[in-house]
Amino acid sequence: MKDRPLWLRTPEAAAWLGCSSQYLKKNRDLKDGPLEEGIHYVFGASLNSPIRWEVNAIKEIFHYKGKLIRKGHELISELKQESKK
Repeated sequence: MKDRPLWLRTPEAAAWLGCSSQYLKKNRDLKDGPLEEGIHYVFGASLNSPIRWEVNAIKEIFHYKGKLIRKGHELISELKQESKK
């Protein structure tokens, strides 16, 4: 079952996800990251308004990204082992 949306301001979202505020911002689609505006984050009504982050959806994206990275390292290790034979 999917968790209900949980929208948090940047410092709280970063703490909840166990990452830095900079890492969150770096992963936005504006910076070619996987986090999409309107789904994973929204801007406030003014320039001074905080960005709000949907941490449950971001948790799923970060988990998937982590799985891909680990699978990539695993495949590279296998290829290195095969090339040594």
